Amino acid sequence: MSRSIRLNVKEKFYFWLLSAFLILVFLLGGGARPDIQSLVILRPISVVVCGIALCGMTRAQWQQFKPLRAFFAALFGLVLLHLIPLPFGLWSALPGREIIANIDKAADLGELWRPLAMVPWAAWNALYALFVPLAVLLLCMRLTREQRFDLLKIVIAIGLASGFLGILQSIGDPGGPLYFYRVTNNGTAVGLFANRNHQAVFLAAIFPMLAIAASTGANSDERARFRSAIAVAAGIVLVPLLLVTGSRAGLALGGAGLVAAVLLYRRPEITVAPKRKTVRVNVLYVVAALGVAALVAVTALASRASALQRLIGSDDEDLRFRMWGPITDMAWRYFPFGSGVGSFVEVYQVDEPRGLLLQGYVNHAHNDFLEIYLTMGLPGLILLAWIAFISLREGWAAFAGKQRLGRSLMYKRLGVVMIAMFAAASVADYPLRTPALSSIFVVALVWLFDQAKNARVGSGSLA
Repeated sequence: MSRSIRLNVKEKFYFWLLSAFLILVFLLGGGARPDIQSLVILRPISVVVCGIALCGMTRAQWQQFKPLRAFFAALFGLVLLHLIPLPFGLWSALPGREIIANIDKAADLGELWRPLAMVPWAAWNALYALFVPLAVLLLCMRLTREQRFDLLKIVIAIGLASGFLGILQSIGDPGGPLYFYRVTNNGTAVGLFANRNHQAVFLAAIFPMLAIAASTGANSDERARFRSAIAVAAGIVLVPLLLVTGSRAGLALGGAGLVAAVLLYRRPEITVAPKRKTVRVNVLYVVAALGVAALVAVTALASRASALQRLIGSDDEDLRFRMWGPITDMAWRYFPFGSGVGSFVEVYQVDEPRGLLLQGYVNHAHNDFLEIYLTMGLPGLILLAWIAFISLREGWAAFAGKQRLGRSLMYKRLGVVMIAMFAAASVADYPLRTPALSSIFVVALVWLFDQAKNARVGSGSLA
């Protein structure tokens, strides 16, 4: 009996540790800039959490999610390769290194050994950034299948909290304390993020999560109706929260998320005899409707008009689409090895077209696939194609065939939808470069690749 209690406490410990870690990531890691001060706290904690997750991990737990472990190992390995100093003869022969070689020659620095990464400090930053999503994966490996399912509630709660914070931001002081980051979209509803587009992507992904939450976990008709009512009310609340972000891409993803929610929803299978209807669920509908109506009214009357006008207005100043052609040409200059992970800002400035010059600077390619092509070259594209292929293979298996639509399969389908949404957002932005969304992306991958046959993973020493 005591051994069973100890196992139960240990399982709960890792679940609550991961829940607390996800909350911390959203509080400290909602931006993509490398100079965010809160990263000084988040990244060391992530390394410590990785150690805690690995300590005492059983062989059975370690053998889970082999494709994801292989992907992270390859990603860490590729970034480390970009940091290894190379002899001058080998390094100077790499495509695109002429400008640095000429500077070294003019400064009479001699034949220095340099790493593949043209901006080494940025490559080190990229390496440290990987520990946040790695910690999420390792902690997920310590959970039971049911606990991995229960993470959905935590993610939805974080999403709704971020949305309501966005409402307060939109009606408050544009430079007030509710904005967590110095460089942010002041005056718009960014929530726990620094960028309104990242807030919108996260809120859009909540729609299919709500559908799965309403489709699973009910053991009676009354509880099923209760969960459905909560999901519908939360979904309606999300609509104005998404609108006030002022993100057009987010609005499009929100529409896709709503469609996916309708397609994913299934009436829960009740295994116990139905109980007599009570008034509680009906009251819930009324309260939810009144709350949503009040929220919409407050949003329409008090939110800043600029956020809503941006959804329907044109933006001639938006240069991201005109950047893609020059970035593609730049990438070919550094092909096949790339300019080095994390080097986009400096490399883009070398060949920035005169017609696209700005008073500020371009922080990312606003197309993560192009940025990987430029900075990580052919190896990066191969790694990207590999994770895309195995995800598509798992996704096809989740939707094809006549397998029984159980809880696990529904979570697999949710993982497919979320990964697709993040991939679509990455075409015109860089959501996965924020620690918060990269962590949620890992959770989606875990749901997709969960192959456990039992709710409780077997024990056994890893050593």
